[in-house]
Amino acid sequence: MSDVDNQPFREGDLAVLYDRRSREYMAELKMSGLFESHLGNLEHSEIIGRPEGSWLPTSTGHLLLVFRPTRFQYALNMPRVATIVYPKDLGPIVTYSNIHSGATVVEAGSGSGALTITLSEIVGEQGHIYSYDIRDDMLTAAQSNLKKYNPICTNVTFRLADVSSHILEKNVDAVILDLPEPWEAVDLVADSLRSGATFLSFLPNISQVSDLVEKLKKHPEFSLIKIIEVMERPWDVSGRTMRPSHRMIGHTGFITTARKCTSRPIKK
Repeated sequence: MSDVDNQPFREGDLAVLYDRRSREYMAELKMSGLFESHLGNLEHSEIIGRPEGSWLPTSTGHLLLVFRPTRFQYALNMPRVATIVYPKDLGPIVTYSNIHSGATVVEAGSGSGALTITLSEIVGEQGHIYSYDIRDDMLTAAQSNLKKYNPICTNVTFRLADVSSHILEKNVDAVILDLPEPWEAVDLVADSLRSGATFLSFLPNISQVSDLVEKLKKHPEFSLIKIIEVMERPWDVSGRTMRPSHRMIGHTGFITTARKCTSRPIKK
């Protein structure tokens, strides 16, 4: 989105409006569109043509601040047909999967596309994401959200398939699974990964993690198994008053990683 970020707002762009209490309102801009709230109304045409960071008055004189949505905001506000991977987990998933610019990554399932969008931006034009899901409505939602966030994206291929049955790609740099039973795909994941690459799974329940770890431990081509849980605690700072926020995003899921290695030698 770098080319878009430097341009004034255009029709079809996404915009986030902030009121005096920093409450957020996301809208897709249309020349005939109208933002309506208890603070007054604002014609979308007043936003179109303005740069990011503009202050605009509503019909009642309240000022609204307008920016394009960050990936964080878009992930939380975009249409969804399934629970998204939350922004607090997206960064660790990228870090622990060890993906990079130019990487080839297999992802399953696509869900609503929050993780797909992030992976697409990280691997860049020289990399590629192959996003699998067994539900056509999930793929449709993920494709729609990706296109709305980045209309010129060309580095994602969506596949309607089950990764526990087949994965077409070989010698990939990472496989990332957001599935309820990832242990069913471990053998095919091993065949898909290059040596040294990373397998990562995101699971909500520790019982699922236990089943996955047992499968990984028995597989001769996986090692260095690690499990983490990411917590996020925001803070409120006002003058000399500094305290943790009353609202905290606690448990969302567990990240399990393993590295692809050559087959473990059999003890004689």
